Amino acid sequence: MTTNKNGKRGKWKKQAFSVLCAMSVMLPVIPAATVHAASINVTAFGANGSDAADDLTAIQNAVNSAAAGDTVVIPAGTYYLSANVNGKTGVKISGAGRDLTTLRMTSGSGSTMFFYLHNVSNSEVSDMTLDGNSSSVLLSAITSESGDGNKMRHLRVKDLAASAGFGPFALYAIGSTNIEISDNIVTNTGVNSDWGGGIRTGWGSSHALIENNTIANTGRGGIFVNDDSPYAIVRGNTITGTGLHEEGLGIELHTNADYSIIENNNVDHWISAVRSKYIAVRNNTVKANDGSVGNMGLEVMVDHGVTSGNVVDGGQQVGMQQSPGTGYQLWNYNTVKNIVMWGMQLQGAGTGFTEQYQYFYKNTIKDGAAGNPAAAYPGYDGNAVRIHGDTKNIVFDSNQITNNGRKAIEITTASGTDRLSFINNTITGNGGPSIDQYPSSAADLEWSGNTVSGNGTNTQLTSRGFNDAKPVANFTAPLTVQLGQPVTFTNTSTDNGTIVENLWDLGEGLPVTAASPTYTYQKAGTYKVILGVWDNGGRASVKEQSITVFTGPPDTTAPSAPTGLSAPTKSNVTVDLSWTASTDNVGVIGYDVYKAGVLIGSTSGAGATTYGVTGLTPSTAYSFTVKAKDASGNVSAASNTLNVTTAAGDTQAPTAPSNLTSPAKTDTSVSLSWSASTDNVGVTGYNIYNGASLAGTTTGANATSITLTGLSASTTFTYTVKAKDASNNLSAASNSLSVTTDPAANWTNCAGENNLCSFTGTKQVRYGVTGSYIYGMFTTSVMCSNNTFGSDPAAGQYKHCDVNLAGGSGGDTTAPSAPTALTSPSKTSTSVSLSWTASTDNVGVTGYDVYVGGTLAGSTTGATTFTVNSLAANTAYSFTVKAKDAAGNASAASSPLSVTTNGSTDTTAPTAPSSLTSPSKTDTSANLSWTASTDNVGVTGYNIYNGSTLAGSTTGATTFTAAGLSASTAYTFTVKAKDAAGNLSAASNSLSVTTNAASTPSNGVTAQYYSGNFGTLALTEIAPTIDFDWGGGRPTPDVPGEWFTARYTGKVQPQYTETYTFYTNTDDGVRLWVNGQQLINNWVNMNGELSATITLTGGVKYDLVMEYIENGGNAHAQLSWSSASQTKQVVPNNRLFTS
Repeated sequence: MTTNKNGKRGKWKKQAFSVLCAMSVMLPVIPAATVHAASINVTAFGANGSDAADDLTAIQNAVNSAAAGDTVVIPAGTYYLSANVNGKTGVKISGAGRDLTTLRMTSGSGSTMFFYLHNVSNSEVSDMTLDGNSSSVLLSAITSESGDGNKMRHLRVKDLAASAGFGPFALYAIGSTNIEISDNIVTNTGVNSDWGGGIRTGWGSSHALIENNTIANTGRGGIFVNDDSPYAIVRGNTITGTGLHEEGLGIELHTNADYSIIENNNVDHWISAVRSKYIAVRNNTVKANDGSVGNMGLEVMVDHGVTSGNVVDGGQQVGMQQSPGTGYQLWNYNTVKNIVMWGMQLQGAGTGFTEQYQYFYKNTIKDGAAGNPAAAYPGYDGNAVRIHGDTKNIVFDSNQITNNGRKAIEITTASGTDRLSFINNTITGNGGPSIDQYPSSAADLEWSGNTVSGNGTNTQLTSRGFNDAKPVANFTAPLTVQLGQPVTFTNTSTDNGTIVENLWDLGEGLPVTAASPTYTYQKAGTYKVILGVWDNGGRASVKEQSITVFTGPPDTTAPSAPTGLSAPTKSNVTVDLSWTASTDNVGVIGYDVYKAGVLIGSTSGAGATTYGVTGLTPSTAYSFTVKAKDASGNVSAASNTLNVTTAAGDTQAPTAPSNLTSPAKTDTSVSLSWSASTDNVGVTGYNIYNGASLAGTTTGANATSITLTGLSASTTFTYTVKAKDASNNLSAASNSLSVTTDPAANWTNCAGENNLCSFTGTKQVRYGVTGSYIYGMFTTSVMCSNNTFGSDPAAGQYKHCDVNLAGGSGGDTTAPSAPTALTSPSKTSTSVSLSWTASTDNVGVTGYDVYVGGTLAGSTTGATTFTVNSLAANTAYSFTVKAKDAAGNASAASSPLSVTTNGSTDTTAPTAPSSLTSPSKTDTSANLSWTASTDNVGVTGYNIYNGSTLAGSTTGATTFTAAGLSASTAYTFTVKAKDAAGNLSAASNSLSVTTNAASTPSNGVTAQYYSGNFGTLALTEIAPTIDFDWGGGRPTPDVPGEWFTARYTGKVQPQYTETYTFYTNTDDGVRLWVNGQQLINNWVNMNGELSATITLTGGVKYDLVMEYIENGGNAHAQLSWSSASQTKQVVPNNRLFTS
């Protein structure tokens, strides 16, 4: 589920607004002001708070008379204005208190505000009630435009009832820097307006402080900060009654609201921060106490973002929502509970981008019950985590996912999910599976240390791929610091590649990306400091440490020295140490352990008085000491010195590795592979040497491959490998292998996306954008497209191909031998386990593809075993296996193996579906819906029949669209339920549906316009051509002027049989399909023309789809074409058809 909205609206309104307000009051001649007056009472100028006469002139004259630093006082009473009062630089306008002074507009006033702070600075309006009195004209109580340092404080604003136009906003700032809006009470603002909001600061209103306001009952939402308004602080506000007319946003930061903080707020629905960078969303509560249900709790789509310590408690469809932003975000210690539909959702599918670079650490998602009648998608609710396509490089670390009604982790069938890590999570007590099976097409998965129990199905996954090791996050910092003193966090993180992002959550203030930042805390307390690091491969890890900020003098007393250091046990390579605890005037926080005076490790906690030393050498003498430390960094004297000699133990080295080969290389890297060693106890890993120098290591008995990077081009390296065991015994060296890296790459652009890249001979070609490429070896030519290279390396961006004219070593064209001896050692009613004998290759086998019939069922990265799941019981299947190498060569298939799955013990069929209906239909399709079946084990899906012919299936959904039908034709549909054992229910009731009569095609295309990125459909019409220039406007008032999408569909009929060039000219993004072939895909901010070619046959009508997105600034969309027989022109109306 994606809900789209935008805060960037109505730039033209701002200009008109300024002119109208400037005209609203003609400044009259005023009496002489009192010289140096500090306080000016409006009653001295004729204002009267006890009658209903117009007080505008009196109050304006009082303001005009004031000098900078003066206060204009409006005493207790009720005052009336026929138009707005204009503020003055340096002048404060203050009532006697919001319960004593009230301002209202006179009957029939056409003014859109009470106070206008235009081109003034350091002015203030405070301590009064501004009563809109249900006016449909007022668009704000106070507007500050083009000033600096203005304040709106201690006000009550109520009952602004305008329902048309952009607003109303009770307190409003346009291009006003350093504005303060604090301690106000705002009620009933635009409750019938799409845009009604409590507070809005935007269009260059940087450094806004919006603090401690109470806002209730708005048409759209509470607080909005938008469009180039960085350094905002939104803190301590209470917001209820949002979205009485539209969407329901408690707080929204939108578009370049960079370096901003949202913290300690209480809202009923939806905190959103998007299209911005360096955003902290911290310690907020999202909870609706009135039974209302909003779209989501937290939506943070930013770059360099920290979302931590927040609570989302019920009342939302989705607790935490993340659709693609630019990435690098930490989500720490958030709690999501009692959610209506899904605890959290990662949605990449359908956005044109990839969701990535998110780290979810120590969050809690719990108690999301299934069956909530308010769920947007009944039957799919109750899932804790939903991952919906195009999602990569995401880490779930140490989260609690408990007691949810359905699945703990749902991975939908949408494509593009890969490179996920699940480590140290607790997944218990959920009604459905702990996790869906990981996509078979996904190459990389980390699944480690997860506690899984008490779920409907306790699925545990198996790690695969991820040959690139993740970075190790680490830093050092004092455990305490005195308030007001700076503290430096020293980053000691490591990686085998390059760390490209250091993201710090310091527990206070903004996110920081400096490698080793220095920060001064503003408040005393204990803070969790979390460092997240990402490497150039997209992998990530975190390190956490607490720091206590204290007031008063520092602690300088060290703990007492530990005593009684002993070694109760030892082995040939380990020593276990124990000692008596130290004491301290404040408290011991841990111990440092030293070997021969060198720090080798630490413990945490006053009672952590044991430590295991590993990695020692047999029959060797060592000396150990221990020191205690406290939170202020004081370290004790050393304990007694303990001398220990390790036992003799295992002295037998592993056998030498063999068959060292290099399956692949580039100009800067070499891949190595070898056969495993054996050992009398066990091999623990391998050392890889270049000559006599250590070049790398692997961990694990079967870790028999490595890729060495950062090498010099055209250079010969000589490699050997040695095995090692737990006793540090090192084997003899493997065979020696000399490898010469390729010549330095000479990358030359050869084609744009969806065009042919041509060259001579066999060359390496890369496809993508700078920083994100897919590589392959090709001969003579290659089509530069997603289909050719197998995936999209840069979704939403216009890609290109480069050819490496320096050549390369990838010219291997020899396929591996076919796998042999394919067998099935075991099987169940729904799975078959396969095993085969390994293939050989002139360079090296890199993996195997397993087929069921002719369909790829899965792959391995070298293993010669595989289990095929999700099969039907008591059914015969034919399996084959093919080997592949690094150059992409695939072997012939193995001999086929026929296996019949076991019969199922479940023989009970589901109940028949009921209430089959057709809620809608067209001339070519019929939408079907039915009531779900039940089963003794569980329904897994439904088969839909057109007569006796299977028309399609679902995997649980109780709706289906039968497409490809003929117009004005009667069809008879039935539905049968099925379960995992293959049992099929009786048929549902029979339903006869007659399709609509065929529509008569007309010239033009169907144009559909949507709010946001294909959000709410606002307008459908027939467009004669695709040739629009809206300037700064929009196609309909029902879509925002700066954030809408369009889809044009129909058919195009060329006159000639030849190659046509199609041209799109847009501002901003565009996608174009002709005859089902995507010609242009550039779904990004841009302004200009793109083109692509396709060969068409004259007189034939081809499907045409063009999509357009407006993302700021002017808006235009145009489609033209040309050919050898036709000059370039906008595709004309007589060549376009609606169907």
